Amino acid sequence: MPAGRPFIRSFRVRIALITTGLAIGVVAALFVASSWTVMQRRSSILDRMMVAHLAGPGFGATAHTVWPAIDAHLNASFSGFAPVGSSENFAILRAVNGKGEKVYQSRNWPVSLLVPEALDGELRTYYGGGTQWRIGQTRRGDVLVQLGVNTSLSEAQLKATIVRFGGAVVLLCLLVGLVAWYLAGRAMRPIEHLTGVMERIRASDMRQRVSADDEALEFERLVTVFNDMLDRLERSFLQSVRFSGDAAHELRTPVAILQGELERAFERAADNPELEQALADMLDEVRRLDSIVRKLLMLSRADAGQLQIPMQPLDLVPLLRELADDLDMMAPERPLQLQLPPQMATRGDADLLRQVLQNMVSNAVKYGVPEGWIAIQARRAAGGWQVDIANQSAGIAFEHRERLFDRFYRADEAHNRRVAGVGLGLALAREIARAHGGDLRLAECTPSQVTFSLTLPAAQ
Repeated sequence: MPAGRPFIRSFRVRIALITTGLAIGVVAALFVASSWTVMQRRSSILDRMMVAHLAGPGFGATAHTVWPAIDAHLNASFSGFAPVGSSENFAILRAVNGKGEKVYQSRNWPVSLLVPEALDGELRTYYGGGTQWRIGQTRRGDVLVQLGVNTSLSEAQLKATIVRFGGAVVLLCLLVGLVAWYLAGRAMRPIEHLTGVMERIRASDMRQRVSADDEALEFERLVTVFNDMLDRLERSFLQSVRFSGDAAHELRTPVAILQGELERAFERAADNPELEQALADMLDEVRRLDSIVRKLLMLSRADAGQLQIPMQPLDLVPLLRELADDLDMMAPERPLQLQLPPQMATRGDADLLRQVLQNMVSNAVKYGVPEGWIAIQARRAAGGWQVDIANQSAGIAFEHRERLFDRFYRADEAHNRRVAGVGLGLALAREIARAHGGDLRLAECTPSQVTFSLTLPAAQ
């Protein structure tokens, strides 16, 4: 991954993750702080209740029948700190007289729980019977009273409460994530709208604009800059289209006159072989110039959306067979592989489609390996027809593949005359194919084979 490039490229995902991360951090901090506060608060309440009970008058009793009632009362008082449904006693009680004799001891007082007499009277934590106890004691006369509270049960209840609270926090974080995803999507709608307008813009129709009044205030300047850019592009495009169309139109008349004069001069130079050859060369160049002018004029019409195609029902199979016959005469040394269906019904202009197919076949001949094979295959594709014209080739360099359909671009170095042409054939062929509702593309390019594919809609 290049340096400085974010790992997650989706702006919406990044916004949602950042928002959710911040929310989770805040909620987690509140959760930890609240849990710690609740734990400290519960411990404080337990200690206060124990101190209050130890300071009460009930422990001054001497009758043995009173102590079980006090024990039951203590368990009832502290039962609210135990988990729901717990059968364990929450409080334990023990009373010892000055002679060391037990006045009373709860039945569930752990045998291993040994509590020494504390002189300071503070509450302390002891362990016995695998349980944590909070022990407090007081002396009434010659009786030492020790009161214990099962803090393990209290912590179990508190943990269960925190777990339920944590589950609610997780659901809250998920909800925050969904809301953040929704809000990020809402925030991206102006960008999506602008992107949709950009996608609908075509060279033939650059009048699309975005209304700044419909967008948020933060995107108003972006929309204004975008519309200004479209205005400049439209003016430049219209000027270039108008220039190429006007130039091609103006050149047609002098080129036609020059061609006619050269043809008449060629007829009168029959008795001068050198002059006849020079005139023949000049006539070839003028005809080549006339072909360039006609192609430029057609391309300018296509750019302006004025390339009118008379849609007539036709069958492509006779055109392809005619091209195959011409190929046998042009290059008899080239093995030809021909695979055609019985019929290929479509709609369009037969002359223009013949021009497209001739360009594909002539390129297969000009740029193929000498005496290499040529294959013409037609088949039914999704919703239409596909014509593949392949030839045995030395391949096309990678840097040339993306520019094959650029105007005046030729893959042969320095535009030399090793192969005839000016680099307009493929560009014009693709425009004609698209005007028919199809397309022309480079389908395959390997070191041994090059394939161009023409797709056309099938006739209903």
